[in-house]
Order: sequence, then structure tokens, then C-alpha cells
Amino acid sequence: MREGGKGFLWQAFRTTFKANYIHGLLVIVSVVAGAFISTLPSLILRTIVDESLLMGGGGLWLLAFTYLGAVLLIGLNDLAREYGAMVFGQRMLLNLRSQMLSFLRVLPISYYNNTPAGETMARFTADIDAINSLFSAGLVTAIADLFKIIGFLSALFLLSRPLGVVAICALPVLYIVTDYFRRNIYQKQLAVRRKVSDINTAIHEIYSGIKVIKVYGRERRFAELFEPTLESHRVAMNANSVYDAWFPCLTQTIRAVVIATALSIGASNNLTFLALGLSLGTLAAAADLFIRLFEPIEAISGEMQTVQQAMAGISRVEAFFQQETEKKESTQDAAVPSENVEVVIKDIFFSYGGGDVLHGASVSIPAGSKAAIAGRTGSGKTTLMNLVAGLYPAKRGHVKVGGLDPHTLPPDQRRRLVGIVPQTVHIFNASVHENVTLRDDRINHVKVQEALETVGLWPTIQHLPQGVDTQLGEGAQQLSHGQTQLLSLARAIVTDPPLLLLDELTSGLDTLTERQVLAAIRGISEKRTILTISHRLSGIIDADMVHIMEGGKIVESGRPEALAQREGWYSIYKRLEDRGWRIS
Repeated sequence: MREGGKGFLWQAFRTTFKANYIHGLLVIVSVVAGAFISTLPSLILRTIVDESLLMGGGGLWLLAFTYLGAVLLIGLNDLAREYGAMVFGQRMLLNLRSQMLSFLRVLPISYYNNTPAGETMARFTADIDAINSLFSAGLVTAIADLFKIIGFLSALFLLSRPLGVVAICALPVLYIVTDYFRRNIYQKQLAVRRKVSDINTAIHEIYSGIKVIKVYGRERRFAELFEPTLESHRVAMNANSVYDAWFPCLTQTIRAVVIATALSIGASNNLTFLALGLSLGTLAAAADLFIRLFEPIEAISGEMQTVQQAMAGISRVEAFFQQETEKKESTQDAAVPSENVEVVIKDIFFSYGGGDVLHGASVSIPAGSKAAIAGRTGSGKTTLMNLVAGLYPAKRGHVKVGGLDPHTLPPDQRRRLVGIVPQTVHIFNASVHENVTLRDDRINHVKVQEALETVGLWPTIQHLPQGVDTQLGEGAQQLSHGQTQLLSLARAIVTDPPLLLLDELTSGLDTLTERQVLAAIRGISEKRTILTISHRLSGIIDADMVHIMEGGKIVESGRPEALAQREGWYSIYKRLEDRGWRIS
């Protein structure tokens, strides 16, 4: 587990500041300078009223242009702050997503099995965007407004200490109101984030299964199932909007009361002993300062919402970084054998988090042999193959391929040791070349062509519009189901691994395509150990040894012809298949 999971934000900030310190310093300087610059128009207004208008002094035009210059200076200072914050925030956004992508690489396969894709997508998009707004707008602007508030309070005390006290007395009321809304908005924003994640998950599920949905005409039903998810998001947004609507109303009411109180106290005759008798220019400046004081306070209401959205996003991204990572002992310097590896599975126990799926399974596959593991659906065949492929660590026992534990190998070494052809072939939205190499730059064009020629797919690829550079797209509409199986086989052998794992390779193939696939397998079997997984005995490919699996254990092993002659699991399965029964 990443320690605490809370250092991701500080790490991204530190990395971004080192690379973009000029923009960071620009933000800091403009925020601090804004506290002083923002008070200048009010102080100049006092001089204009008291000296030029009431006293008849000269220099009115000069003071007027000075006032305009001060307003322009405030705008330029805000521009510098927004520019620096935006650039800094975007660079930090890049660093955060890079951190998350790096963290994805060390998450175990169980994370991908148990976490909906939509939820992970929401972490990378909506949650990270919310955090980005914290640094590009929300937090920086809120801090700038706090500095402005300090500057306005200081200016009020400079004009009149009692007026400064009035402003200070208003702050506890504002704090109580703000804190109440802050806590409630935070909870509502968390609820909104969860609903956004639910929407993303539902959309991803519908999009992934859209062909099945359309084939069975279930569009309306899935739309109806999606409506409650949208409705729950609407309810969550409305609950949040109630607090967003009330907050500025209350702050404006407080502002009106405070300004009225301040002007009454500062007047020369208010029928009380608190009449300060301040000059008209001072009262005008004080009124202007109070208005300016409440502008950042009211703005903080919107910024507070941004900050709360960001905090909700931070908590969700923090939970992502607290996921358990793969614990591997480094075998970086291990020499990967290039041919004829022995596979040893000894007393393997494994579970996906509940009860054990494998219960002490043991089997030894000699180097250079072709072995098959057969059994009913749910007997543990594919799980055992996944352990041999190094996707999961064993709970107890060990798996050795050529004397190495495949789970502890770095990905590039594992790919050179084990090639796997899964039952369900995934074609990426990329070229034929990239689908074979999986964007591994160490695999050149010559190796790709050799792999495609070996499996018999090269002539087909040559007839595509751009050959190996043809973009296939998800689903590979240009290729048949059997041809995608051959492409997956080429992907497995392009690094020339000494062990091949085949999961239900001929499932769903017609007779002609099945013969083509089997011919390809026989052509690449020299100097390789091949392990085939099948729930049908007819799907076993030229096996030297067959191992029958039941209940997470190997219950029977032997040569196919010997097993067929004696009463046991193999002979029972064979008789059932011969009579047309399907083993499941």
C-alpha cells in the first residue's frame, strides 16, 4: 500500500513548483500585492472628496486619473495572478495524472476485476479536474481574497478604529454562517461525486454491451434502468444547490446591516453618543471599503464550492492511492530461458477474496511437452492458468516456469517467458503492428512479420489497405473471429517465449478456421512447452498429457489414450461428449 495515500498532492505540488517556479512566484507576489493595491481606490476617493470637492483644492483631474490608474493596476495584478495560477494548475494536473497512471501499473489484477471501469475513469477525469480547479482558481483566488480582506480591514482601522471594530465584529457572524454552509456543501459534493461515478459506470457498461443490447432489442429497458441513476444525480445536485442559493443571500443581508451600522456611527449627528463626526470623504472611503470588503467575502462563497468540490475529489483520489499494490520480490537480474521450460505447480491454494478456488493443486509439465488441463466450468482451470501467467500471486504453494516465479518477473521479462492466448481476444483501437507489439518499441517490423507469417495471417494482412499499419479499431471489423484468434496468437509468440498458454483457443471456430489455427499451433510448437486449457476434450490440441481438474484440484493425469482405456474422469467426460452432451 502507498504509505498513507496522502502524499500524492504534496508530491505533485513540489514537482510542479520545481519545474514552474516562475509561475508559482508570480502567483505568490500578485496575491500579496493585491492586499495593498486593492485599498488604493478607496483611499484616493477620500482625498478626492475631502480636498478637491469640499475644500475646493486643485488637482482633481490628476486625482481622477490616479484613481483610474489604481483600478487598472488592480486589474493587471488580477490578470497576473490568474495567468500564473492557470499555467501552474494545468502543469500540476499533468503531474497528478502521471502519478495516477504510474500507480495503475503497480495495482494487482484484482483491482481491475473488482473496480468498475467507470469509477476509475471518474477518478482520472471529474475528480482530477476538481483538484485542478483548486490550484488554478478556487484555492488561489480564495487566498487572494483573504489577503484583500486583511488589506481592507487594515485600511478601515487606518481611517477610524471604531469602524475597524465594526468590521471585525461582523467576521464571527460571517464565520459561523460560512462554516455551516462549508460543512454541508462538502457532504453534498461528496454525494454528487458518487453519483457522477455511478453514471460513468452505467454508461461504460451500456456502451461495452451495446451490440448485445441492440441484438435483443433491449434499448428501452436499459434506458429505464439508467433513469434512476440520473434521477439520483439530479436529487443530489438539487440538495447541493439549496445551500449554494442561500449562502450569497445571507452574506448580502449581513453586508447591508454592517454598512448601515458603520455609516450611522461615523455620522456627525446620529442621536447617540457614538457619533464620530467623520468627514464626508472618510465616510465615502469607509463605505467603499465595506463594499469592497464584502465582495471577496461573497466571492468566497463560490470559491468555497470549488474548494469543497476539490476536497471531495481529493478524498476519492486519496482512496485510489490507498489501494493495495502488488508485492513482488525483485528478480530483475534473472536470466529468462529461451526454449523448453518446465512448469512446476506445487500445492497451490488461491482465492479471489472469498473461499479458496484452488485447493492444493499440483502438476508438473515437462520441458518441450504439450499438456492440457480439462474440466468443467468453475473447476479452476483458468485460475490456474492465470497463476502460471503471473497475473496473481499464490496464496500458498508455488508456481515455477523454468525455475522462475512468473509473478515476480518484470513485465518485459515475463512476456519473453510466457505467451498467452486468452479465450476472449481484445483488439485495441490501433494498427495491426501495434496490436501485435502492444506498443513495445523493442519489437521491430521484421519480428512482427515473422510472427504473422508463422500463424498464417500474413497474406490476409497484406491485403488490408495499409498492411500492418492498417488501423483496426475496437472489434477489428476487417478481420473474422478466427483471424483475430490468429492475431492474438501472433501477439503471444512475437517475443518468442518458451511457454505458450492457450485458453479455449478453438472455442467458437468453424471447422476450416479451427484447422488453420491448429496448423499454426503445430507450426510453433517446436522448442516450446504448450499448456492448453479446455472444458471440452475435443478442444485439446495434440496433448502428450491430459490433466483433469475438479474442485480446484488435479484429480486425474495421464496420456489421452491411457486415460480413455480406464474408468475415471477422462473416460466419463469422453463418453458424455461422444453422446453429444456438453460438459459445463
